[in-house]
Amino acid sequence: MLATTRLPPPPAAAATTPTPPARGGGGGGVEFRRKLHFLSSELHLDPFPLLALHPPLRAAPLPQLRASLALLLSHGLSAGDAARVFSAFPSLLTSPPGEHLRFLSADAPLPPPLLRAAVVRSPRLLAASVPGTLRPALRFLRRRVALRRRPLPLAAALLLAFSVDRTLLPKLLFLRDATGMPDPAVCAILRRAPAILSYGIQTNLTPKLRFLADRMGRDPAVELAEFPHYFAFSLEGRIRPRHEALKERSVQMSLKDMLTISDDEFRERLVDAALSTPR
Repeated sequence: MLATTRLPPPPAAAATTPTPPARGGGGGGVEFRRKLHFLSSELHLDPFPLLALHPPLRAAPLPQLRASLALLLSHGLSAGDAARVFSAFPSLLTSPPGEHLRFLSADAPLPPPLLRAAVVRSPRLLAASVPGTLRPALRFLRRRVALRRRPLPLAAALLLAFSVDRTLLPKLLFLRDATGMPDPAVCAILRRAPAILSYGIQTNLTPKLRFLADRMGRDPAVELAEFPHYFAFSLEGRIRPRHEALKERSVQMSLKDMLTISDDEFRERLVDAALSTPR
């Protein structure tokens, strides 16, 4: 007779509770898909590079993103302008630049068309520190350069995003020392051509000053006082070739005429000069 072996009863099945899907603060689900749709369809931006550049964007609620867009639109920017700003600085989607816009509108002050033009040209105006960058730069332009125009011209408004100590003041001191001009004369030049303060000392100001003085034989102090926009022209693309063409034909021309007239008019003046020269 075979022995009967009693097998132990199978263990009771443990009660299982479905594990809820992970919810990573907007990292998935309907809300996240809505944000992707907002970024891609309404702003026409690729959302994934923005998420990589600014991870807090993943957890930010969609109404906050819409509020940031509405803020820019209320100051005269278009949706395309706003997309350009957000592409450069995705953090502005989660931190609306209300303080920056109030400063630019009230303190600079920039009316909506000028504010829009400045922000589109330099989105950093909405990302730089107001107390650390924008306000000191405005104070520098108003007090040191004595630029009193209200509103600021566009070229000066773009300078508000630059550091006074690292960018603006060194350019002013360089021009003063390189030309031997006193501060008031240098500031008079900068008031007429504020963009000079954004040009590089090594890449722009130094080679063009040397060419003006050494190759063209002109006094920088005199020429810049008459035509401060000289630095805006390309040395190799316009200044050098036109100077050499004039020198070759022994034609005299003011710096302003030499650089600002069109190529066709420049050639016509060379021909007229050649025809009027006695044989």
